[in-house]
Amino acid sequence: MGGLIALYGWLRAPVRRIPSKDFHDPGSNQYIAMRRKFFPPGFPNGWHCVCNTTDLEHGRVKSISALGTYMVAFRGEDGNVGVLHAFCPHMGAHLGKGGTVVGNALRCPFHGWSFDAEGHCKHIPYRQSTRELPEETNTKAYVVRVILERVFIWFDAEGRPPQWELECHELVEAGLKDGSYYFADMRCTEFDMHCSEMHLNSADPYHFKTLHAPMPFPLIGHLMVGDHDITQEYGRGEVNGKMVDKQELCSITEKTSGVSIVGGERRWPLPFSASVASSIDTGVTFEGPTIVHFTVKTPFGIMRQINTLLSIEPFKQYTESRWYAERSVPRVIAKLMASIASRAVDQDRVVWENKIWRKKPKLVAGDGPFLDFFQWYDQFYSENSANVSRDQLEW
Repeated sequence: MGGLIALYGWLRAPVRRIPSKDFHDPGSNQYIAMRRKFFPPGFPNGWHCVCNTTDLEHGRVKSISALGTYMVAFRGEDGNVGVLHAFCPHMGAHLGKGGTVVGNALRCPFHGWSFDAEGHCKHIPYRQSTRELPEETNTKAYVVRVILERVFIWFDAEGRPPQWELECHELVEAGLKDGSYYFADMRCTEFDMHCSEMHLNSADPYHFKTLHAPMPFPLIGHLMVGDHDITQEYGRGEVNGKMVDKQELCSITEKTSGVSIVGGERRWPLPFSASVASSIDTGVTFEGPTIVHFTVKTPFGIMRQINTLLSIEPFKQYTESRWYAERSVPRVIAKLMASIASRAVDQDRVVWENKIWRKKPKLVAGDGPFLDFFQWYDQFYSENSANVSRDQLEW
């Protein structure tokens, strides 16, 4: 009897309406191929942070897969860091898989060939001749700069030497040496986006009123919205506390002019929020296509963030941000600001990871200077940029 009642109840139950599946997959090969048609090439010319000095401690060799090629990084006993093409020019062994640091050179695990930080072959254990090793035994080496425990290489599709030097970090570097600054926080994440997206924000003041209207505060941020005032300049940025004209720089200044509590369609301005917000100034300088410097002036002192993007693939970015603060800034404030900034960047994720690139967008009055941005960003590409990929780079 119970079974019949259950069967009757099942037959009488209303039909359950099942939502259809979302077949949008931004990581699919088809979707990535479609995005490639619109975006600039995935690996712009410039300085790229490929690893940290921590990766190279105690003789470790760092294997790197990024920028359309494979590299290895190592540090010799003299302290010099080398970044080399990953495969030995002799028989193609991967220098990062079993390779060892011997003195100031990296030794291949296959036949013992050794290469210094400049890519010169320094020793072949079984070679009988006493003549100098021929140039053909050398391997490709990248130009390296070690800055604030980060290893940067110069990457250029035409093989040209560095077209500019990194400078925006020097004030922080000096502050760490004299004790006026301290290392406050470090955060890493990944985005399935093109490396240009973060820089494109410089030309897009209105999105601060939409994506960034909810304040990126823990727990209560969704109840609060801010009003943002944005200005930008291309070919100009902050270098060591001064605004200078350099073609590889662009800058924005951002100020939150007030904060409101939201409820439905209504907003109630918070008392004194304008005066509190006006006490915090944020300046951003983009140094080349993959490095972003933030300067945040607070009532406690100045905080600086250096954010780097490494293009693992054309639509996969590894980002690392490091925060530095003046000694007057309490550590709890520095940690809180780093958390808020991380949340703010993540507000862009849903757009960055799913959009295409409009080189000729349909613009209206009130839009930002997108065309100025495109002109500025074009400088980081050259004739062979479109040909840089894993199966086409040959050294």
